[in-house]
Amino acid sequence: MNNDRQKILTDYISYLYTTGRTYDTVGKYIKYVTDFLERTEDVNRRGYLVYKRENADVMVRHSLMCSAICDLLSYLNIGYGKREKAVKPLEKLDVISDKNKKQLNDFIIWLTDNNDYSSHTVYIYYTSMKKYFEYANEVNMDNCRRFIKSLEEEKLSPATIRLRITAIERFSKWLKKPIELKRPKIKRKLDVNNVPTEEEYNRLLEYLKAKNNKDYYFFIKVLGTTGARLSEFQQFTWEDIISGEVVLKGKGNKYRRFFFQKTIQQEAKVYAKEYGKTGIFAVGRFGPITQRGFSQHLKAWGKHCGIDPRKMHAHAFRHFFAKMFLKKNKDVIQLADLLGHGSVDTTRIYLQKSYDEQKKDFNRNVTW
Repeated sequence: MNNDRQKILTDYISYLYTTGRTYDTVGKYIKYVTDFLERTEDVNRRGYLVYKRENADVMVRHSLMCSAICDLLSYLNIGYGKREKAVKPLEKLDVISDKNKKQLNDFIIWLTDNNDYSSHTVYIYYTSMKKYFEYANEVNMDNCRRFIKSLEEEKLSPATIRLRITAIERFSKWLKKPIELKRPKIKRKLDVNNVPTEEEYNRLLEYLKAKNNKDYYFFIKVLGTTGARLSEFQQFTWEDIISGEVVLKGKGNKYRRFFFQKTIQQEAKVYAKEYGKTGIFAVGRFGPITQRGFSQHLKAWGKHCGIDPRKMHAHAFRHFFAKMFLKKNKDVIQLADLLGHGSVDTTRIYLQKSYDEQKKDFNRNVTW
């Protein structure tokens, strides 16, 4: 690649990171655009058409290739104005074929035998592909697009359609005929009014610290200072907290590092030694805590402390951690890493302010 094209690529990559696309999508765009710039004779519409003909067999499986190159040309103001074809929805079939029933069964067996997916994820993949085979007999790009159109006409939410697409892509990889599909955009929104305030968080800690069994005091403090999801929190051990950090597998089978506050390390070390605490951290009276059991405790503690019950769920403390971190440090990129987000766009929702914060800022600043 010559210097001019290298500069085009560098500038385009910088632009990509401002678009709010996920890291995964950005990575694919960079890959496809780099290949185009290295192989095409002309960086224009004609060059794109020639490149498209030469790589038709690959592009038919990877719809993002066309999108990435067209996005580059659009960025360079020499865009290839692609007309969107009208997509017809699929009509529902009478029955699922025996062949597809067997494929679906084999796929589920493969998922459970060879992957570390949760039972919930496997169930979503199963129901998604079952739904797909109610409309189509073959997994190909045209059928997939028409299936998505059918879901849109059924008024399914963008989040549900994205789950269906993820299942189809996973299934197509299992078939060794990978397909990439465009996902509908979701406007991420956080109800910041349902996040505990710093004063409420401290009030809750004081209440739990005064109890004979201080385990729950540590639970809340760890949740509020790590931003861990409940599924990740359930993997922590007392030894992890005392050591100050741990690397665990979290959402999406991704590994990430958790750090623990020095004060928590010191408090946990003394407490664990005094009461013989070892092994799994999040254990209640009847064994490892469950989401339902922990939620019931939180509601009861919140009622005792005068905290709105809508703020009393485990994930609220992940939001609390994010809000507190941004209050001390405006580095959204670092927060995205700490929270294990795949896209900074997800993390930006924590920059929103609550109703009380907005009103206070308004009254302080609008004085003219």
